[in-house]
Amino acid sequence: MNKLSRLLALGALLLITMPAVYAQDKNTFSLGIYPPLLEINVNPPANVKADMQIQNLSELPQNLKIVLRSFRPAESSDGTLEIINESAIDPQGSLFFQKVKLYEGDTPLESITLGPYESRTLSLRLAIESDSPIRDYYFSVIFLSQESSSFDTSHSQIQGGIGTNVILSVGPADGGVKGEVKEFSAPTFLTAGPVPFTLLVDNKSDRYIIPTGRISILDMFGREAGLVNIEPQYILANSSRFLIDSDQASPSADLQGQIERLSNENPILIWPKTFIFGLYTAQAHIKLSENGPIFETKTRFLALPLYVIFVISLVIFVSAGIYLKVRKKI
Repeated sequence: MNKLSRLLALGALLLITMPAVYAQDKNTFSLGIYPPLLEINVNPPANVKADMQIQNLSELPQNLKIVLRSFRPAESSDGTLEIINESAIDPQGSLFFQKVKLYEGDTPLESITLGPYESRTLSLRLAIESDSPIRDYYFSVIFLSQESSSFDTSHSQIQGGIGTNVILSVGPADGGVKGEVKEFSAPTFLTAGPVPFTLLVDNKSDRYIIPTGRISILDMFGREAGLVNIEPQYILANSSRFLIDSDQASPSADLQGQIERLSNENPILIWPKTFIFGLYTAQAHIKLSENGPIFETKTRFLALPLYVIFVISLVIFVSAGIYLKVRKKI
């Protein structure tokens, strides 16, 4: 996958703290962190070293505690994440986290103090032995204010803190990429656009995937009436996710009003065309990885504008009236 697609997918992975690399509590707590996501792929044995930069954006010094927390996808399949309670982490995960350390230079850190507007570069390090389990690890490196920090593991909220998420994939994928399109649908009948599509993709692999694809909309004559490009998004191992289109992910997109009108509970893809008439066929083409597999599925919907319904109803009413009059005279 090229760099642009990686950046788009990064924007679609929701952070535990905030969507941006910025955390602020009035004028007393303000931090920035880069990158918001570390994606690491290694084959054992390996020594992992990944840098991150944290900056104090306020005029006051900040005393920060460093903690690691494992996360998983929320059951809502909407891209949000849930922090896993330490007691619920599997034994392999517990052993793994004991090896993860944060360093500044050659000094291991459990806390850090940042002066006003100070920026520091830290490195995440761990050794992957040759007999390490072949699997994915998902966790966050979190910086908590020691003055006013609280951490709610049940609701994945961080008060007075900021973090960067880490996706670490150890070893080659076992058995290749596996998954399926669990749902692809649109409203059966519409009187106007835009048209919402629900697309749920299930990742049955033991590794994360970043599927790509598109939806082609064909009119009743088989001509292409529209195209919706699917935003590349992370789907973590053994989880599902509702996908969105690339226009919604654009910072310049002005679709909020459309999304509110559609009132869909799940994330959706949007064909923004407002005037639609006739029977349409939507064909989804989904590629789970650069090497496949590829899935194709379709759905149909009927569009009749309100004024067309009114005209048809009026014609039927007038025709029925004329028929009854003629029949009565006969």
